[in-house]
Amino acid sequence: MFSIEDFAQLQFLVGRWRGESADGKPFYEEYDHPGPNVFQSHRYAGESFVERTDGSTISFKDGEIISQWGDFTWRASRIGRDSAVFEPVSAPSRFEWRRVDEATLEAHQHWTAEGKEQQHTIRLARVIAI
Repeated sequence: MFSIEDFAQLQFLVGRWRGESADGKPFYEEYDHPGPNVFQSHRYAGESFVERTDGSTISFKDGEIISQWGDFTWRASRIGRDSAVFEPVSAPSRFEWRRVDEATLEAHQHWTAEGKEQQHTIRLARVIAI
């Protein structure tokens, strides 16, 4: 069970970020915290952060922290000041965020394919608004 104070620790996600997908293409994401019980993410087509292409939510309700993206759902198993771990409820993989420093996040995905543990790490760099 988590508290609303635990949930608020996800504040380290808030901001605009640039990452590179597994196929080498750049992507742009923005995380905001529009209310005490919700964080939202939006993915954008380009660095102008104008055309939204996708999004997800992380919500707090009844002591649980749930992340939803499309048809996929995860439940938080650990939340800290600089990290969060989400286990699959109806999703193909486990994921973890870790703040490296104020300008860098890492997203780690873990899954099993053909009986073998797999993982992929994406590094995101903070985009400074001008």
